[in-house]
Formats: sequence, C-alpha cells, structure tokens
Amino acid sequence: MNERTRRQRNFSPLREKTLASVLRQVFVTEFGYESKVIFAEAMIKRILEIVDIFTKPAALLEPGQMLWMAVANDGRKHAYKMMKEIPQVPVVLDLVTDEDIRALADGEDFIVVRRRRHTRLLDQTKEQHGALAYTDLNVITLSTESQVINDVARIQQAEGRLLPHRGTVHDVGPTLSHKVEVARLLEAGYLEPDICKKLSPTHSLRSVERYAQTYKNVTKLLERGLAPEEVSGILSISKRLLGAYIEIVKEHHPEIVAGNPHLQEQMDTPDNG
Repeated sequence: MNERTRRQRNFSPLREKTLASVLRQVFVTEFGYESKVIFAEAMIKRILEIVDIFTKPAALLEPGQMLWMAVANDGRKHAYKMMKEIPQVPVVLDLVTDEDIRALADGEDFIVVRRRRHTRLLDQTKEQHGALAYTDLNVITLSTESQVINDVARIQQAEGRLLPHRGTVHDVGPTLSHKVEVARLLEAGYLEPDICKKLSPTHSLRSVERYAQTYKNVTKLLERGLAPEEVSGILSISKRLLGAYIEIVKEHHPEIVAGNPHLQEQMDTPDNG
C-alpha cells in the first residue's frame, strides 16, 4: 500500500464528519429512509441551504442592526393563511441608526424619529423581498397599534405614496389598508379612476367606487351627529375600519368633529402619541 492510498484510507472518513452526514444518519435510522437515501440527501441539501440563508446574515450584523423574519414578497398575496404556511425570508434591519441618535441629541421630537424609523424598516424589508405587518412594527419598536397606524398614515400623506407593509403588499386585513387608502386619496383630491391606478395591486373601478362611497357615507353620518357605534351599525362596517375613517375625518374635516359631540369626547381623551 503506497503512502497516498494509506492516507486516503485514514483521513477520507473525516470528510464525513459534517452536519449533512449527521442528518443523513437521522433520516435513515429514525425516519425510515433506509431505502430512500437519495431523497433524504436531496432534502438535507435543501434544508442546509435554508439554514445557511437564515444564519449567515447574523454574522454580518453591525451595531444597531437586527435580523428579523419577514413574510416573503414574492408576488403572491399570502392572505388568510397561518404564518407557518407562509414563506418567509430573513431581513437585516437598521433598528437604530446614527441619524436617529443625532436627531434625538439635537432635540427632535421622539414621534418624528419613530415615524422615520417605521418608514425605514418597511422600505428596507421591501428591498430584501419581504413585507412587515403592523404587528411586526409593534414588537420591533414597542409601539402600540394606534401609534403604528397613525405613523404610517402620516408618512403616506406627507410623501404621497403607499408604504410597503403587508396590508398594501399582500392586501390583507381584509383589504382594510386599501379601503383606508382610497379614503385618503379621495381627500387628496384624486378621482376614483386615478385611485385605481395608484393602489398596489391595482383595483377595479367598481371596488374603488364602493370603498369611496362607504367613506362618504361615514362622513355624512358623522356630520349629522351620530355616534360611531350608530355609524358602524347602519353601514355594517367594523369598528376598526370606522376608527381608521374617523382619524381621516379628524385630519380633513375639523368642522365635522366640532359639530359631533361624540367625536369631541374622543378628542378630549388623552393621546399617548
């Protein structure tokens, strides 16, 4: 036996001391893949590829960054599914930046910095082919649901665009975000045919006209002094949707708020920002 053959015999087995070999052994001995080793090896290869994708970014994180799991933005809606049934992608997010710290040090309002952060997180996730839900932002930034909804609405109004959260990307909620966006675009002066083109994904004119009419009916009933509970019952819309509409009414129709005692009561309730 020559030296090369001896070394191959002695050291080649060490090449099998891998995670892939361990998983292969588990599949064969514990999951009944003795006669289907080729399938087990294909599955193991794919599993390791996924693990590599999910773990590699962690080693590249910089101070202030975090690794988070986002729903995949792959052109499909992924609506009305359990999270475990939806494809996910890892995204690296700038949770705290030097710009944030400098702004706070310069005395900028916390709410302004928070809104800028929410915008950044949503945009960064989209760039990495993912989408965050409002609940993701609730957890990541420890903000309340109303704070996130209000922040996104204010930014969208200021920048004249839809932020890429799950509601706009996957049209979930169900379609709450688009119903609210139709109302905001109406208040911005857009006509229904133009609104159809601005929504992503685009909506039919019939759907947009229906959303628009519902919002118009809400404003009419509030203008007549009805309580939100009465409006919700008359129009058969959820309290959550009505609450979003009322926020828009407060922004654009102070005269309606002034003439509706029920909305005045809401305005008198302390706001935590």
